[in-house]
Formats: sequence, C-alpha cells, structure tokens
Amino acid sequence: MNKTYISKEILILTAKEIVAQSSIQALNMREVAQRCGIAVGSIYNYFPSKEDFIIATIESIWQEIMHDLTNCSLSLNFAENVFLLFNNIHKGCQKYPSFFQLHSMSLNNLDKNKGRQAMQQYFNTIKALLLKNLEKDPDVRENVFCNEFTKPDFVDFIFSNILTLLMNEEQSCDFLLQIIKHIIYK
Repeated sequence: MNKTYISKEILILTAKEIVAQSSIQALNMREVAQRCGIAVGSIYNYFPSKEDFIIATIESIWQEIMHDLTNCSLSLNFAENVFLLFNNIHKGCQKYPSFFQLHSMSLNNLDKNKGRQAMQQYFNTIKALLLKNLEKDPDVRENVFCNEFTKPDFVDFIFSNILTLLMNEEQSCDFLLQIIKHIIYK
C-alpha cells in the first residue's frame, strides 16, 4: 500500500495554493484532501475543525505577507514603515486575490470568536510594531503627542486608514504619508 506523507505544513501550503489560484472563498477541505491524495477525514488528524484549518491558513497567509515587517526596521522612520506595511499587504493582495477583502468575511462565517481573535491578534501585532517604530523615530516633533493625542491613538488612526485604502483597492498610500509627515515631523 502506498502511503502519502502529509503534515500540517503541507496541508496549509496546499490551502494557500488554492487561495492564490482562486480566492479564500474557494478553499474547501475536499479539494485540499484531493490535491494531497488523502481522505478528507485525515485533515482532522491535524486540525480539530474546519474553522481551525481555515484560520491556520489565513494566519499563514498573514505571516507570509508580514514576514518583512516583523522587525519593523528601526533604521526607517515611522512614515517609511507605514509605506513598507502598505506595500507588503498590497503585494500580498496581488498574490492572494481578494484575500484582504474576503478573509474577514470567511472568518465571520466560521466561529466568530475564533475568527475575530485571530484577526485581532494579527492587527494588534502590526500596531505594536508601528507603535514601537513611532516611539524610536528621532525625527518626530517634540511635544506633538499629549493626553488627547496619544501615540497609540495615532497608530490606530493610521492603521485604520491603511485598512481603508486596501479595502478600496487603492494602489498607493501617498496621501496618508503626506498627512503623517505634516502632523508629526519637523
């Protein structure tokens, strides 16, 4: 009997191929199993539920998109890191069509709490990296931030605008970068 070697990583890579070729909505357990040459039930040896499998796939795509940003370069200023973040996510959206627009809907169709927690965890990680970069940026004007205009609130505002630009399929974040430069730099 010919046994197929399978692992979590192979299952997720196969799922990511499907998402890249079609979309996150095209992802289903049967096609993954078929491409891997295994029975659908074998996937459950690695993931307790369909939701966990889809969330793991989405997390892996986010990790791929964000791999260059995990150490938010301290040699770059805040605006440059915002540019880098936007471009990384934009490139990821080109590789994984409709991923950015549809992954939150896919998560909402699953276990809402698990999906929201996974997405929020990624967004919080990104915002924490941006905040760290903002705090280390020597070019930020003195006294620009105060109790009513905090660094975390500014990062939330910038991140929300990045998400809006991406949801609207904008090709550039140039206007947002100009806003940042006018607000925080000398």
